[in-house]
Amino acid sequence: RDGGAGSAVTYLRAGKDFGDTSLGLQARTARFDGGGIASSLEGTISNKKVSVLGITPFVGVGHDFGGATTGTYHYGLVGASTGAKIGPGFAYAGLKTRVLRQNDSDPKQTVGWVSYAYPLNKTVALTIGASRSGQDIKERGASVGLTFGF
Repeated sequence: RDGGAGSAVTYLRAGKDFGDTSLGLQARTARFDGGGIASSLEGTISNKKVSVLGITPFVGVGHDFGGATTGTYHYGLVGASTGAKIGPGFAYAGLKTRVLRQNDSDPKQTVGWVSYAYPLNKTVALTIGASRSGQDIKERGASVGLTFGF
């Protein structure tokens, strides 16, 4: 985050495909080194039929539960993502931005990310990633996690 404050962030993501339509859910909780917690919940929907050159747009809604500097608020999301099999794993990249914020004073944020999932077996992959956000909320992140397929 800007100002040199560090944080540890936990993401829980779930997704389900229904034919060409994909639904996603993301819960995010950040614990700041100097104290305080911020959390949000986002849901998205996309459809592969509107993909162009392998890039799929998505829309969504989110709720920020507040944190160190803001109260709670709702927002819309628009973005696009793409992915491809590279080597034994899968690379994924995307960009999203908050739109239709509940109040003009609610923070603006645009986030870009990349990740690579390396399969450990048929249902578990080791995932590494990086992200960067700008506008009012400026963050840089690196991540390591597990992805489970069912």
